[in-house]
Amino acid sequence: MTAIARRRARGTVIGVVAALVLVAMASTMFAVGFVTLSNSQEGEAVGIDTRPRVEIPLTPNAVLAVTDESDQLASLVVMTLLPEGQGGSIVTVPVNADVTAGFGVQRRPLDESFDTADLDGLIASVEEMLSITVQRAEVVDAGGLEAMLPGIGISQLVVPNDVIDTGGGGGLNAAAGPQTFTVTEMVDILAAIDDDAEVDVSHPNDVAVWSSLARSAPVSVPPEPIPLDDLGRPVEPTTVTELVTRLWQGEATVRDLLVVPLADAENPTQVDVVLIDRRDSTLVFAQVSPGLVSTPNTGPKARIVANFTDEQLATARDLYDSPSDLVVELIGRLLFLSGNVVSVETVATGAPAVTIVEVVDERLLQETIDVSGVLFGDVEVRVSEVVLEGVDTQVTLGMSYLEHELARGGVADRPADTSIAGSTVPGVRSSTDNPGTVAGDG
Repeated sequence: MTAIARRRARGTVIGVVAALVLVAMASTMFAVGFVTLSNSQEGEAVGIDTRPRVEIPLTPNAVLAVTDESDQLASLVVMTLLPEGQGGSIVTVPVNADVTAGFGVQRRPLDESFDTADLDGLIASVEEMLSITVQRAEVVDAGGLEAMLPGIGISQLVVPNDVIDTGGGGGLNAAAGPQTFTVTEMVDILAAIDDDAEVDVSHPNDVAVWSSLARSAPVSVPPEPIPLDDLGRPVEPTTVTELVTRLWQGEATVRDLLVVPLADAENPTQVDVVLIDRRDSTLVFAQVSPGLVSTPNTGPKARIVANFTDEQLATARDLYDSPSDLVVELIGRLLFLSGNVVSVETVATGAPAVTIVEVVDERLLQETIDVSGVLFGDVEVRVSEVVLEGVDTQVTLGMSYLEHELARGGVADRPADTSIAGSTVPGVRSSTDNPGTVAGDG
């Protein structure tokens, strides 16, 4: 699905106030407790762990860059296959996104540093921006992209902004509004660049075109079954073309990424650049490609399960429009506290009454108890019965988390949490005799 205007507006507001909110939350006891948990060496396993182990499913990915006639970067997506090896996700990335991810003195738009002959540099830039591992990349022009697509006939498309292609002869290629296009015309929109525009307005057009392609593309039938490895998993594609072919062999969904505004002081050279909201990109890739999310922070690696139904979420409707809104906010807090989020599940199967926190190592149980109540409210902390590879802690959010957030009074006006005293946090229950399981991504 793509980001809607309402979500973008809310994401912008959250981006502006998030830093202030997170600083306010980080009371001395909270910060000390979480850092203790982050840096603890007691989690290093000793002996033999006989619990069942579950691997995060393989989700191969690739960067596909589309260029115009002058080899300038016109459109960029990250494509990820489903664990079944067919179908998957297309994540659209603004071509003027800051490759430094907001760090450093100068902003560096991706399209300014792009070089068609430097695939390694492209991969490194995308990895830095999105905090993911990229396995392969390819650069194509409009004709090359069309050759990768399955047979697509006439498609309807609402073009958000006028399409101007100065490199392709100039003039208006397509007016904003509802249109009917051939696949050739749609890939031409993706390859169009208006060199005279002061601010890039092509990204909404890219999102619209990729969404239309995903809706219109027929599910292609492979000539033969996908080969399996020794563990019964689909063998990973060896080229981007093979990955794209498999993507069209199942359902394809399109995801857009939120961006946050940059103040003048953050963009001293006033280049045309946007900053991708790391919280949102972490959410997206923790859903579609959890095995390839990077973990640059020193803290524990967490999996978040937020399976609220619409009826459950309605109790906190003033705060959240969707489980994704809720998880984005929580991811921001965990990142601020040097944590990592590697997997997210938001399937509307129903959340439990009380938030459940499961730790892999029992020796981290008390430290987790000491900090979990501040983050989640009323919590049950227990040792996981199943080990999910690459995950230290699973948090299954419950209705008690919504109550906790409602008590805080919303995002913009939440006060500093200074009521913590002593070495324990009220509202946390320990349970070592009834461990839970860690499920795979839904």
